[in-house]
Amino acid sequence: MVAVANFTGAMAGPADVVRLADGRAVGVAEHGDRGGRPVFLLHGTPSSRLGFEVVDEPARARGVRVLCPDRPGIGRSDPAPVSSRVGDYAPELAALGDALRIDTFAVLGYSGGGPFALAAAALLPDRVHGVGLVAGVGPLDRPGARESLSKTDVVLLDLCERLPSVAGAVLRAMAAGTRRAPKTALRIFKTDLRQADRHAVEEDGQGLALMASFVEALRQGPGGVIDDYRIPAREWDFGLADVHLPVHIWQGDDDTVVPPERSEDLAEALPNAVLHRLPGEGHISILRRMGEVLDSVAP
Repeated sequence: MVAVANFTGAMAGPADVVRLADGRAVGVAEHGDRGGRPVFLLHGTPSSRLGFEVVDEPARARGVRVLCPDRPGIGRSDPAPVSSRVGDYAPELAALGDALRIDTFAVLGYSGGGPFALAAAALLPDRVHGVGLVAGVGPLDRPGARESLSKTDVVLLDLCERLPSVAGAVLRAMAAGTRRAPKTALRIFKTDLRQADRHAVEEDGQGLALMASFVEALRQGPGGVIDDYRIPAREWDFGLADVHLPVHIWQGDDDTVVPPERSEDLAEALPNAVLHRLPGEGHISILRRMGEVLDSVAP
Protein backbone atom coordinates (compact mmCIF):
# COMPACT_ATOMS: atom_id res chain seq x y z
CA MET A 1 0.00 0.00 0.00
CA VAL A 2 1.03 3.59 -0.46
CA ALA A 3 3.02 5.12 2.37
CA VAL A 4 0.73 7.56 4.19
CA ALA A 5 2.70 8.19 7.34
CA ASN A 6 2.29 11.94 7.02
CA PHE A 7 0.31 14.55 5.13
CA THR A 8 2.78 17.39 5.55
CA GLY A 9 3.73 17.84 1.91
CA ALA A 10 6.74 15.53 2.03
CA MET A 11 6.74 12.79 -0.56
CA ALA A 12 3.87 10.49 0.35
CA GLY A 13 4.65 7.54 -1.86
CA PRO A 14 6.77 6.13 -4.67
CA ALA A 15 7.86 8.63 -7.28
CA ASP A 16 10.49 9.35 -9.87
CA VAL A 17 10.91 12.79 -11.35
CA VAL A 18 11.39 12.47 -15.09
CA ARG A 19 12.83 15.38 -17.05
CA LEU A 20 11.29 16.16 -20.42
CA ALA A 21 13.37 17.45 -23.33
CA ASP A 22 12.39 21.03 -22.45
CA GLY A 23 13.61 20.59 -18.86
CA ARG A 24 10.23 20.36 -17.17
CA ALA A 25 9.70 17.77 -14.43
CA VAL A 26 7.01 15.09 -14.45
CA GLY A 27 6.26 13.08 -11.32
CA VAL A 28 5.74 9.38 -12.08
CA ALA A 29 4.87 6.45 -9.83
CA GLU A 30 5.78 3.07 -11.27
CA HIS A 31 4.32 -0.36 -10.58
CA GLY A 32 4.61 -3.86 -11.93
CA ASP A 33 7.43 -5.24 -14.08
CA ARG A 34 10.03 -2.56 -14.87
CA GLY A 35 11.02 -4.45 -17.99
CA GLY A 36 7.47 -5.19 -19.04
CA ARG A 37 5.05 -3.88 -21.66
CA PRO A 38 4.39 -0.18 -20.87
CA VAL A 39 0.98 1.15 -19.87
CA PHE A 40 0.36 4.75 -18.82
CA LEU A 41 -2.35 4.87 -16.15
CA LEU A 42 -3.85 8.38 -15.91
CA HIS A 43 -5.21 9.43 -12.53
CA GLY A 44 -8.60 10.92 -11.68
CA THR A 45 -9.61 14.36 -10.42
CA PRO A 46 -8.83 15.73 -7.86
CA SER A 47 -6.01 13.26 -7.48
CA SER A 48 -2.41 12.46 -8.37
CA ARG A 49 -0.04 9.64 -9.30
CA LEU A 50 -0.42 8.09 -5.83
CA GLY A 51 -2.82 5.37 -4.76
CA PHE A 52 -2.46 2.79 -7.53
CA GLU A 53 -0.43 0.25 -5.58
CA VAL A 54 -3.29 -2.20 -6.10
CA VAL A 55 -2.12 -2.58 -9.70
CA ASP A 56 1.40 -3.71 -8.77
CA GLU A 57 0.77 -7.42 -8.23
CA PRO A 58 -1.45 -8.05 -11.27
CA ALA A 59 0.96 -6.04 -13.44
CA ARG A 60 3.95 -8.07 -12.27
CA ALA A 61 2.10 -11.31 -12.92
CA ARG A 62 1.42 -10.21 -16.51
CA GLY A 63 4.81 -8.68 -17.33
CA VAL A 64 3.34 -5.19 -17.55
CA ARG A 65 5.02 -1.93 -16.55
CA VAL A 66 2.46 0.57 -15.24
CA LEU A 67 3.49 4.23 -15.16
CA CYS A 68 1.26 6.75 -13.35
CA PRO A 69 2.22 10.35 -14.21
CA ASP A 70 1.05 13.52 -12.49
CA ARG A 71 -0.60 15.81 -15.02
CA PRO A 72 0.84 19.35 -15.44
CA GLY A 73 0.73 21.44 -12.28
CA ILE A 74 -0.24 18.46 -10.12
CA GLY A 75 1.94 16.70 -7.56
CA ARG A 76 5.55 16.78 -8.75
CA SER A 77 4.82 17.80 -12.35
CA ASP A 78 5.68 21.29 -13.54
CA PRO A 79 2.92 23.28 -15.26
CA ALA A 80 2.76 22.98 -19.03
CA PRO A 81 3.41 26.04 -21.22
CA VAL A 82 0.14 25.33 -23.07
CA SER A 83 -2.72 23.64 -21.24
CA SER A 84 -6.14 24.84 -22.33
CA ARG A 85 -7.64 21.93 -24.29
CA VAL A 86 -7.89 18.23 -23.56
CA GLY A 87 -5.79 17.45 -26.63
CA ASP A 88 -2.87 19.45 -25.24
CA TYR A 89 -2.09 16.49 -22.99
CA ALA A 90 -1.33 14.17 -25.90
CA PRO A 91 2.04 15.79 -26.75
CA GLU A 92 2.82 15.89 -23.02
CA LEU A 93 2.39 12.12 -22.84
CA ALA A 94 4.41 11.67 -26.03
CA ALA A 95 7.22 13.77 -24.53
CA LEU A 96 7.16 11.62 -21.39
CA GLY A 97 7.38 8.51 -23.54
CA ASP A 98 10.37 10.01 -25.34
CA ALA A 99 12.09 10.81 -22.04
CA LEU A 100 11.54 7.23 -20.86
CA ARG A 101 12.59 5.81 -24.27
CA ILE A 102 9.16 4.26 -24.76
CA ASP A 103 8.07 4.29 -28.39
CA THR A 104 4.62 2.70 -28.17
CA PHE A 105 2.36 2.10 -25.22
CA ALA A 106 -1.16 1.45 -24.01
CA VAL A 107 -3.06 4.06 -22.03
CA LEU A 108 -5.68 3.74 -19.30
CA GLY A 109 -7.82 6.59 -18.01
CA TYR A 110 -9.25 6.18 -14.52
CA SER A 111 -12.21 8.42 -13.66
CA GLY A 112 -11.22 12.01 -14.58
CA GLY A 113 -8.25 10.63 -16.50
CA GLY A 114 -10.64 9.30 -19.13
CA PRO A 115 -10.71 12.38 -21.40
CA PHE A 116 -6.90 12.53 -21.45
CA ALA A 117 -6.61 8.84 -22.34
CA LEU A 118 -9.05 9.33 -25.22
CA ALA A 119 -7.04 12.37 -26.38
CA ALA A 120 -3.88 10.27 -26.50
CA ALA A 121 -5.68 7.53 -28.45
CA ALA A 122 -7.08 10.02 -30.97
CA LEU A 123 -4.02 12.22 -31.44
CA LEU A 124 -1.15 9.74 -31.07
CA PRO A 125 -2.26 6.93 -33.41
CA ASP A 126 1.31 5.89 -34.20
CA ARG A 127 2.22 5.46 -30.54
CA VAL A 128 -0.88 4.27 -28.68
CA HIS A 129 -1.76 0.62 -29.38
CA GLY A 130 -4.30 -0.01 -26.64
CA VAL A 131 -6.75 2.16 -24.70
CA GLY A 132 -9.10 1.60 -21.81
CA LEU A 133 -11.32 3.58 -19.47
CA VAL A 134 -11.89 2.52 -15.87
CA ALA A 135 -14.98 4.28 -14.49
CA GLY A 136 -13.92 6.98 -16.95
CA VAL A 137 -15.47 10.37 -17.58
CA GLY A 138 -16.58 11.25 -21.11
CA PRO A 139 -17.53 14.61 -22.64
CA LEU A 140 -19.40 16.83 -20.18
CA ASP A 141 -21.18 18.98 -22.76
CA ARG A 142 -23.84 16.34 -23.38
CA PRO A 143 -27.33 16.69 -21.82
CA GLY A 144 -27.38 15.41 -18.25
CA ALA A 145 -23.68 14.55 -18.16
CA ARG A 146 -22.75 16.99 -15.38
CA GLU A 147 -25.83 16.45 -13.28
CA SER A 148 -25.11 12.74 -13.00
CA LEU A 149 -21.70 13.26 -11.40
CA SER A 150 -21.21 13.22 -7.63
CA LYS A 151 -22.45 16.30 -5.77
CA THR A 152 -18.92 17.27 -4.75
CA ASP A 153 -17.64 17.08 -8.33
CA VAL A 154 -20.58 19.09 -9.65
CA VAL A 155 -19.89 21.88 -7.14
CA LEU A 156 -16.13 21.90 -7.73
CA LEU A 157 -16.56 21.82 -11.50
CA ASP A 158 -18.92 24.80 -11.39
CA LEU A 159 -16.54 26.78 -9.14
CA CYS A 160 -13.48 25.93 -11.24
CA GLU A 161 -15.23 27.21 -14.35
CA ARG A 162 -16.95 30.32 -13.00
CA LEU A 163 -15.03 31.31 -9.86
CA PRO A 164 -11.55 29.77 -9.95
CA SER A 165 -10.29 31.93 -7.07
CA VAL A 166 -13.09 30.60 -4.86
CA ALA A 167 -12.40 27.07 -6.10
CA GLY A 168 -8.76 27.53 -5.12
CA ALA A 169 -9.71 28.61 -1.60
CA VAL A 170 -12.08 25.66 -1.22
CA LEU A 171 -9.48 23.17 -2.46
CA ARG A 172 -6.82 24.60 -0.15
CA ALA A 173 -9.18 24.32 2.81
CA MET A 174 -10.09 20.75 1.89
CA ALA A 175 -6.42 19.78 1.58
CA ALA A 176 -5.54 21.44 4.90
CA GLY A 177 -8.37 19.60 6.65
CA THR A 178 -7.38 16.30 5.09
CA ARG A 179 -3.75 16.85 6.06
CA ARG A 180 -4.65 17.58 9.69
CA ALA A 181 -7.32 14.90 10.11
CA PRO A 182 -7.22 12.30 7.31
CA LYS A 183 -9.49 9.86 9.15
CA THR A 184 -12.14 12.52 9.62
CA ALA A 185 -11.89 13.50 5.95
CA LEU A 186 -12.26 9.84 5.03
CA ARG A 187 -15.42 9.50 7.14
CA ILE A 188 -16.94 12.46 5.30
CA PHE A 189 -15.90 11.04 1.94
CA LYS A 190 -17.53 7.69 2.74
CA THR A 191 -20.97 9.21 3.24
CA ASP A 192 -21.58 9.28 -0.55
CA LEU A 193 -20.33 5.73 -1.13
CA ARG A 194 -22.22 2.46 -1.41
CA GLN A 195 -21.29 -0.91 0.04
CA ALA A 196 -18.62 -2.03 -2.43
CA ASP A 197 -16.70 1.24 -2.19
CA ARG A 198 -17.12 1.48 1.57
CA HIS A 199 -15.58 -1.97 1.84
CA ALA A 200 -12.72 -0.92 -0.43
CA VAL A 201 -11.82 2.13 1.63
CA GLU A 202 -12.34 0.38 5.00
CA GLU A 203 -11.04 -3.13 4.46
CA ASP A 204 -8.72 -2.94 1.47
CA GLY A 205 -6.77 0.06 2.75
CA GLN A 206 -7.61 2.30 -0.18
CA GLY A 207 -9.14 5.05 1.96
CA LEU A 208 -6.03 6.70 3.37
CA ALA A 209 -4.27 6.18 0.05
CA LEU A 210 -7.02 8.24 -1.61
CA MET A 211 -6.65 10.98 0.98
CA ALA A 212 -2.87 11.05 0.44
CA SER A 213 -3.35 11.24 -3.31
CA PHE A 214 -5.72 14.20 -2.96
CA VAL A 215 -3.31 16.11 -0.72
CA GLU A 216 -0.42 15.38 -3.09
CA ALA A 217 -2.45 16.75 -6.01
CA LEU A 218 -2.33 20.17 -4.33
CA ARG A 219 1.40 20.08 -3.53
CA GLN A 220 1.98 23.15 -5.76
CA GLY A 221 -1.34 24.80 -5.00
CA PRO A 222 -4.75 24.42 -6.62
CA GLY A 223 -3.93 25.59 -10.16
CA GLY A 224 -3.31 22.15 -11.65
CA VAL A 225 -6.45 20.68 -10.09
CA ILE A 226 -8.57 23.60 -11.30
CA ASP A 227 -7.30 23.01 -14.84
CA ASP A 228 -7.98 19.30 -14.43
CA TYR A 229 -11.64 20.11 -13.79
CA ARG A 230 -12.30 22.85 -16.29
CA ILE A 231 -10.27 21.74 -19.32
CA PRO A 232 -12.22 18.48 -19.94
CA ALA A 233 -15.48 20.40 -19.37
CA ARG A 234 -14.81 22.54 -22.46
CA GLU A 235 -15.55 21.37 -25.97
CA TRP A 236 -12.91 18.82 -26.84
CA ASP A 237 -10.46 19.56 -29.65
CA PHE A 238 -10.96 16.12 -31.18
CA GLY A 239 -14.00 13.98 -31.81
CA LEU A 240 -14.86 10.58 -30.39
CA ALA A 241 -15.01 9.42 -34.00
CA ASP A 242 -11.25 10.13 -34.16
CA VAL A 243 -10.57 7.28 -31.71
CA HIS A 244 -10.21 4.32 -34.08
CA LEU A 245 -8.69 1.82 -31.66
CA PRO A 246 -10.94 -0.49 -29.67
CA VAL A 247 -11.72 1.25 -26.38
CA HIS A 248 -12.31 -1.10 -23.48
CA ILE A 249 -14.69 0.57 -21.02
CA TRP A 250 -14.78 -0.94 -17.54
CA GLN A 251 -17.73 0.19 -15.44
CA GLY A 252 -19.19 -0.91 -12.11
CA ASP A 253 -22.96 -0.85 -11.82
CA ASP A 254 -22.76 0.47 -8.24
CA ASP A 255 -20.67 3.55 -9.08
CA THR A 256 -22.07 6.75 -7.55
CA VAL A 257 -19.26 8.99 -8.84
CA VAL A 258 -19.43 8.19 -12.57
CA PRO A 259 -22.79 6.45 -13.04
CA PRO A 260 -23.12 3.47 -15.44
CA GLU A 261 -25.30 5.40 -17.88
CA ARG A 262 -22.41 7.72 -18.69
CA SER A 263 -20.25 4.78 -19.77
CA GLU A 264 -23.14 3.41 -21.79
CA ASP A 265 -23.49 6.74 -23.61
CA LEU A 266 -19.75 6.82 -24.25
CA ALA A 267 -19.75 3.27 -25.59
CA GLU A 268 -22.49 4.19 -28.06
CA ALA A 269 -20.63 7.31 -29.23
CA LEU A 270 -17.24 5.67 -29.80
CA PRO A 271 -16.83 3.85 -33.13
CA ASN A 272 -15.16 0.77 -31.64
CA ALA A 273 -16.00 0.36 -27.95
CA VAL A 274 -16.22 -2.75 -25.79
CA LEU A 275 -18.26 -2.18 -22.62
CA HIS A 276 -17.39 -4.43 -19.66
CA ARG A 277 -20.15 -4.20 -17.03
CA LEU A 278 -19.05 -5.24 -13.56
CA PRO A 279 -21.99 -6.09 -11.27
CA GLY A 280 -21.54 -4.99 -7.67
CA GLU A 281 -18.44 -2.87 -8.29
CA GLY A 282 -18.21 0.83 -7.46
CA HIS A 283 -15.87 3.67 -8.32
CA ILE A 284 -13.08 2.56 -6.00
CA SER A 285 -13.67 -1.17 -5.68
CA ILE A 286 -13.32 -1.46 -9.47
CA LEU A 287 -9.57 -1.09 -9.00
CA ARG A 288 -9.56 -4.65 -7.67
CA ARG A 289 -10.26 -5.75 -11.25
CA MET A 290 -7.09 -4.25 -12.70
CA GLY A 291 -5.79 -7.64 -13.77
CA GLU A 292 -8.70 -8.03 -16.19
CA VAL A 293 -8.29 -4.41 -17.29
CA LEU A 294 -4.62 -4.93 -18.12
CA ASP A 295 -5.46 -8.07 -20.07
CA SER A 296 -7.72 -6.00 -22.33
CA VAL A 297 -5.21 -3.28 -23.25
CA ALA A 298 -1.84 -5.03 -22.88
CA PRO A 299 -2.46 -8.69 -23.74
